[in-house]
Amino acid sequence: MEMEVCLQGLNNTTPARDMICALAEKFSASPDRTGKIVVQPKQVWNWFQNRRYSQRSKVKPSGKLIVAPVSRGDSSAQLRNVHHPVSVPQDLKNAGQISFESTRLEFEAKSARDGAWYDVLAFLSHRMAKTNDPEVQVRFSGLGVEEDEWIDVRKCVRQRSLPCESVECIAVLPGDLILCFQEGKEQALYFDAHVLDAQRRRHDIRGCRCRFLVRYDHDQSEEIVPLRKVCRRPETDCRLLQHRASRASSSAHPSVSSQAGMLRDQTLRPQRVRKSHKLIDANNEELTTIALPALSRLKDPAAIKTESAATTMEE
Repeated sequence: MEMEVCLQGLNNTTPARDMICALAEKFSASPDRTGKIVVQPKQVWNWFQNRRYSQRSKVKPSGKLIVAPVSRGDSSAQLRNVHHPVSVPQDLKNAGQISFESTRLEFEAKSARDGAWYDVLAFLSHRMAKTNDPEVQVRFSGLGVEEDEWIDVRKCVRQRSLPCESVECIAVLPGDLILCFQEGKEQALYFDAHVLDAQRRRHDIRGCRCRFLVRYDHDQSEEIVPLRKVCRRPETDCRLLQHRASRASSSAHPSVSSQAGMLRDQTLRPQRVRKSHKLIDANNEELTTIALPALSRLKDPAAIKTESAATTMEE
């Protein structure tokens, strides 16, 4: 596939906008797409972004869990990059439901054109709509000037969702709001979805093998997706922190864990004995096998004497 070759040639980085537009035009002009919807540059860009995330979800982590921070200095480690720190207009810091504690947060915005979410490259301007709702003009990351939109701050701007690395599947639970990559016949975009169920699988050399049943909010369709298509919300960072703290506590007190294991073993032993007696009542053929531990009593003289006396009395 041409885009796969392009991605490998760029060392798993997103291509420049000129290349994205050229690919979109080429695909739209192909004979196979005659009479179909024109391929948009944003769809090509989304494909490259998701393919990069799938590579991240396959990478085996080294040691500790990596909790993605809000802001990163190393651009090569970013997953869904915002090319420059977003500067939020002063008048918008107290508007809406978003807490602007830092002017260097990374954001995503929901496009009114297709209902999908895109990373915000920059806030260009702001205004108050006729409904007295604050709006901001945004430029989407990877897209051109012609894609700029006025967005409702309260409803359509939020802190950027985080693509999941292979160990972060534990932070995705049923009921969660996620950003999910939906691939259709005519488009491939990121939409809001809710997790209905999670099937946990053992990880292997390929990375996370878990599967998630999701329902998209915009069309109520359901799909089973791998982790590479899931972007979790930043609020789930607390789960990763708790999991990491729990593992650190367990490794710091191994003796407590071993004692707990011994206690569990001791509580299980009487249950096994009772189960063995039931087998004796049910099947006499098992008497020889289950009664073998009693042979150790033959070494005890007192036990032999007691058994002899009992035999005499019976006679």
